[in-house]
Amino acid sequence: MFRTFIIIGFVIALASCGGGSRSGRSGIEQSAPAASSCQIAMQAHARDYRSASIGDGSSCKVEQPVSFSRSADLHFTPLLSTSCAMALAWFDFEPEVEALARETLGSGVAMVRHYGSFSCRRMTGNGRRMSLHASARALDIAGFTLDDGREISVKRDWRRGDAGRFLSAFANAACARFGVVLTPAHDRSHHDHIHIDIGPWKLCGT
Repeated sequence: MFRTFIIIGFVIALASCGGGSRSGRSGIEQSAPAASSCQIAMQAHARDYRSASIGDGSSCKVEQPVSFSRSADLHFTPLLSTSCAMALAWFDFEPEVEALARETLGSGVAMVRHYGSFSCRRMTGNGRRMSLHASARALDIAGFTLDDGREISVKRDWRRGDAGRFLSAFANAACARFGVVLTPAHDRSHHDHIHIDIGPWKLCGT
């Protein structure tokens, strides 16, 4: 009888270990990975956020690439594909852009027109370094559409009336938040857009 109890106890213990191990592996395999802090922030700021396929993972690696065409308040045209870090830096800046537009133009901003963020290339004028565009940590702003329908173009309006004052105020405010800001006042390469980036260097080319 004593031997019988020992054998039964051993079989139960063995079954318990085996079942627990299999159940544990199954639970891990079926659980979804936790969202990163950047993904959580993107979900709060971008209405149509999704992961993007940009960067080749070598010389032009993009950390957490994302795409979206709408933030909480603004449309982007075309669809913006950038790094999550660059997107969040822009989202932090958006309320100030809105405030500047209302102050100088009497209308809020409805749409941001841009020339893109990611481009796998070296810096203009310095071929020894990769551009911040190569890691999608830069963004080129071409202009804006206001809530009242007015079109603001960097190429046409940089030094033109209230639109020019808004673009200048935008660029100066960006200098306080971003690493490098380059405008038509800086060089001919930026005659039609305002470059902003989140790189390690500091330059306010306004």
